[in-house]
Amino acid sequence: MRSFTQELGDLANKVSGEVVADEDLVSPYATDASGISSTPWAVLRVGTPRDVELAVRWAAPLGVPVVARGAGTGLAGECVPIAGGLVVDFSTMNRVLDVNKEDRLATVEPGVVNKWLNDELKTAGLFFPPNPGSWETSTIGGNISTNAAGPRSYKYGSTKNWVASVEVVTGRGETLRLGTKSRKSSSGLDLLHLIVGSEGTLGLITQATLRLSPVPERRLGVIVPISSIQQALQALLILGKTPSLEVSAIEFIDEVCVKCLNTYEGKKLPETGGALLMEVESTDEGFEKTMEHIYGTLSSIKLPAESLVDENVDSMWVTRGRVTYSLQRRYGPRHREDLAVPLSRFPDLVRGLREMLAPLDVEPVLFGHAGDGNIHLEFDHLKLGEAEFSNLRRRMYELAVSMGGTISGEHGIGVLKRGYMDIEHSKAELALMREIKAVFDPHNILNPGKDFC
Repeated sequence: MRSFTQELGDLANKVSGEVVADEDLVSPYATDASGISSTPWAVLRVGTPRDVELAVRWAAPLGVPVVARGAGTGLAGECVPIAGGLVVDFSTMNRVLDVNKEDRLATVEPGVVNKWLNDELKTAGLFFPPNPGSWETSTIGGNISTNAAGPRSYKYGSTKNWVASVEVVTGRGETLRLGTKSRKSSSGLDLLHLIVGSEGTLGLITQATLRLSPVPERRLGVIVPISSIQQALQALLILGKTPSLEVSAIEFIDEVCVKCLNTYEGKKLPETGGALLMEVESTDEGFEKTMEHIYGTLSSIKLPAESLVDENVDSMWVTRGRVTYSLQRRYGPRHREDLAVPLSRFPDLVRGLREMLAPLDVEPVLFGHAGDGNIHLEFDHLKLGEAEFSNLRRRMYELAVSMGGTISGEHGIGVLKRGYMDIEHSKAELALMREIKAVFDPHNILNPGKDFC
């Protein structure tokens, strides 16, 4: 750790927010949900957007790394200050600044929590569709930085589809306003979508205008018990071939997930072999017909128990979000993966992963956004040696990419997958990404050592 006592004093005198360097105060910023840990030298609790400009201009000539942080729910180490430096805490910027019902837009600060935003939007009859598993705590700034997705990505897509514009401070200390509030634009290069998913390596988001969707007249959860993962895959393909079902999300959890939710979260789900969690949207008038259509579509599969209906669909998604916590209570820390392939190859991916892991005595727990081909799996990586574990991950990523997929469906690259980017991206592609970063961040101070950096 370098000593910047005088320099930090200079920064503290410039900004309206609070600069802290006490070890006890900065230690909570050393890690995120990935488990990776590295302590920052100091933390800026942002007061105004101007503070972010001042912090970057202060850091650039000193070569101090600058790392943005929201709620710390990232799963790939995106907000961990692996090179030390200054963490910029945006959780203090948490206001919804404007809601425009006519244009279906909301302008927010980056520290607004996903669930808080949707709670506030209910009175306007609108909602922000992306709902990552951590939606009760994850922030909009973090959602944008990682291009977060979630169960509803089956119908609505990931965060990038719902960002109209952002204000972002580049590594030059300049504030750019990228994007437009209009529904469409054919004007210049799309710089906005360079920022979405860039994990704070190109700029720090200080404000965002989000596109919204009307809340359906009727929305509920349907929990479909299944007897095996094979039956789940069968049901998934049948449902995927029937787009008229008004289904906005299809999630899969295996038998172990079900048992852990029942044991550690007090749920009462049928323990039949796993379950599909579906969100159904409809009008009040057409609701019964929609449900009959869904049940009729699934009638060709002999399900082991009757489906359960949850009128409070948010309650079902809270349950789904507790899967990882209940697994951790049973097993302790384990490695979690995030792969995605075209929907038609999803059954092949699951089979391939199980065959790959079977000889290693690391039986995986499977769950995820089955409706859009995104699987999460957990297994005990501590049973494997370092080289064996690294080789296994490379083989898994190569399998997904060979099927036209990606090494990260929604969790991002961060630190954990940085060494595997060559599987999906050519040397020329990676070189171009670094050249783009140099334009936005010529001093290489924004979140160094992450993603493609």
